[in-house]
Amino acid sequence: MHTTTFAEMFELDFGGFIIDTPGIKGLGLVEIEDSELADYFPEMLAFKGQCKFHNCKHLNEPKCAVKSALDTGEIHLIRYDSYISILEDDGNQYRESKYH
Repeated sequence: MHTTTFAEMFELDFGGFIIDTPGIKGLGLVEIEDSELADYFPEMLAFKGQCKFHNCKHLNEPKCAVKSALDTGEIHLIRYDSYISILEDDGNQYRESKYH
């Protein structure tokens, strides 16, 4: 197990930085409802309101505009996978119980 005792910043090869700091056990989304998550993916936001169901989570619902865009390549699979990963993350349990 790794325990951080001081703050350290690392530069990423593809641009940006990440900071390892003591006391932070995780990083997650706060006050973003599952129903709002797709709004934070610009390529999915472009299809907002085009799904058959207004509460579509873009998983297995019929006539989902986001899934159709995924099939045609308008949305990249890696971005969709990131969306699914966040949506299904158990960290959401922490977020909901801690702040609501």
